[in-house]
Amino acid sequence: MIKLGFFGAAGEVTGSCYILKTDRAHVMVDMGMHQGEKVADEHNRRLPPVDLSKLDTVVLTHAHLDHCGRLPLLIKAGYRGPIHCTAPTAEVTSIILRDSAHLQEEDYARFVRRLRGNEVAREPLYRCEDVEQTLPHLTSLDYNVVKTVAEGISIKLVDAGHILGAASVQMTVQDGNRTVTIVFSGDVGQMDAPILRDPITPTPADVVLLESTYGDHDHQPLDKTCDELLSILREAQATGSKVIIPAFAVGRAQDLIFHIGEFLRSGQLKNLRVVLDSPMASAVTALYSRYTDIYDERAKQILSQHMQPLNYPEFSYTESAEDSKKLNDAKGAMVIIAANGMCTGGRILHHLRHNLPNSTAHVVIVGYQGTGTLGRRLVDGAKEVSIFGQHLPVAAKIHTLGGFSAHAGQTGLVNWARPFQQRKPRLFLTHGEDGPRKILRDRLKSELGLESEMPYYGNEVEF
Repeated sequence: MIKLGFFGAAGEVTGSCYILKTDRAHVMVDMGMHQGEKVADEHNRRLPPVDLSKLDTVVLTHAHLDHCGRLPLLIKAGYRGPIHCTAPTAEVTSIILRDSAHLQEEDYARFVRRLRGNEVAREPLYRCEDVEQTLPHLTSLDYNVVKTVAEGISIKLVDAGHILGAASVQMTVQDGNRTVTIVFSGDVGQMDAPILRDPITPTPADVVLLESTYGDHDHQPLDKTCDELLSILREAQATGSKVIIPAFAVGRAQDLIFHIGEFLRSGQLKNLRVVLDSPMASAVTALYSRYTDIYDERAKQILSQHMQPLNYPEFSYTESAEDSKKLNDAKGAMVIIAANGMCTGGRILHHLRHNLPNSTAHVVIVGYQGTGTLGRRLVDGAKEVSIFGQHLPVAAKIHTLGGFSAHAGQTGLVNWARPFQQRKPRLFLTHGEDGPRKILRDRLKSELGLESEMPYYGNEVEF
């Protein structure tokens, strides 16, 4: 018996979690946080139906919050086994989870201070001490090394090209006299993205779970997107204006630092101040300098010229909340990159509160914006938004640049799946809303002859 359950990122983009069961072993892949919708908190408190005393191991594809964000709940609930991931993923996960717990504690304390009447404050999902008990369970595994992780189950992590340390998982399952190979794509990166190597498709496979975040369209070409960003930066520099960029602290922030650095290194821009206002993104950026072995050719070339891909004279980062506040009063053109990427919390909210009413300011949206988020409302053209209970007019120029996504677009996903064309594995589309994954399903069938299924939360299939 081999049974696979879908307990997140099934019909939605966040909350990634899958559970594989055999007669001999139980394995979980990812334990991510649900983000965006008002019901996200309810979903986050809903543990998947697995007996933790029987859960042998957890495999983590990468360190984005929607893949790793609920790992401390497992430890709180009694899980004591390993969490397998690459070494960079282990380090980034420690940064991500500590930040998540800290923000939850801050939000809880703030809510308690404002309690009125019969209101009851809801405890954080987990606290900092829960994270510290979780981190020792992270167990590093190099790319392309086969490791037995439970009785009859082995895994190999393959570079997914998405963020630092991201992996697709090729899982080999022994069931009696048969062997079934299951591939979990994780999040698939774009080809020719900066700094990191391109994604690799793990083959062969009998079953494939493929993400479908952008299954309905291709991103704008990267060179055109860079041209648009350069134009925005030049306009802001000419008018002495601020450019506010909400960016995910892991991946997107580093890509932006790199691209603006390329403008400066090539002389296309001169003397434009760039500030990274995110302690978490700063810590992750520092990590990139330690894993140069997984750089792509351009990043290695910059190193060979005695420069740093993610550091240059015009770049700086804030070291304290006071430094962040000073940016509100700073004069002259500058770029402020701040988390979080969907504008649902963090320092970006303060920068938006100060700059959205300013008609000369620019807000550059560079990533996916989940339904119900402030970022989505800005993309959809809202004329007024509420931040910290204050209603604000949206007078700033809102730009949406699609080419910087860390996710492959539709063609990239099809090309990632192309090596499976002859063997025709059973294919499941996950990590996507219904619209995009239906369109991707149709293209996979017409172009590759691959039939695919669209599971929902709680669905279980048996192979």
